[in-house]
Amino acid sequence: MTVSCLARPLATLAVLLAVAALAGGCESRSRELQPGSYRAVIELPGGELPFGLEVARENDRPVLLIVNGEERLRVEDVVVAEGQVTAKLAGPGNTLTARVTGKRLEGEVSMESPGGGREALPLRAELGQTWRFFETPSTDNADVSGRWTVTFVGEQGSKEPGIVELTQSFERVTGRFPTPSGQSGLLAGEMHGDELYLSRFDGASATLWRARVAGDGALVGEYWSGGSEPRRFRAVRSTVD
Repeated sequence: MTVSCLARPLATLAVLLAVAALAGGCESRSRELQPGSYRAVIELPGGELPFGLEVARENDRPVLLIVNGEERLRVEDVVVAEGQVTAKLAGPGNTLTARVTGKRLEGEVSMESPGGGREALPLRAELGQTWRFFETPSTDNADVSGRWTVTFVGEQGSKEPGIVELTQSFERVTGRFPTPSGQSGLLAGEMHGDELYLSRFDGASATLWRARVAGDGALVGEYWSGGSEPRRFRAVRSTVD
């Protein structure tokens, strides 16, 4: 009886130690940056700016790929330590830092702002998600493919022209919109009914576009660059080939 009574607390202690060791191992693994495809989101004043983020290992080192449509931008200066990932992005001093918790990343992107200075934009990402704006795509969408003449409207009523070529396959849309500061890179997104959603993040800039097809067939909307105020634009189908 004495041996049996002593064995019980010893057995209980062994179980508790095993559970603690298992929990510690799970916590350690949850802080490791897992390879795969993530849906990343940067928060702008105009809402969520989504982009693709792929994590891979090359020569036993982590590498990030920023995905905008068919475009893949490599980020090779990546450090993962104590449950945090830090990456140096394009542009002087631009960085991505995020805490790793299982399949999720949460942190911020620090970039040079369009008006000068620096800005920190909240970032989150989740492993295994590959959709961009809408998890369930719309199947009844307006057709916006083709060449468009764009007019940007400034705060004082000033107008600046530009040309954009949009490519559409079902709900998916890509294109390169001009901006008042110059041509943008490849934007990727989708049509959702008569609404157009496009975004781009390349490490040096974060751009979000939203527009709707008006009754006269024009695209009317706004775009945000980083944390700046939105700019309005209107686009009509170009009659020039």
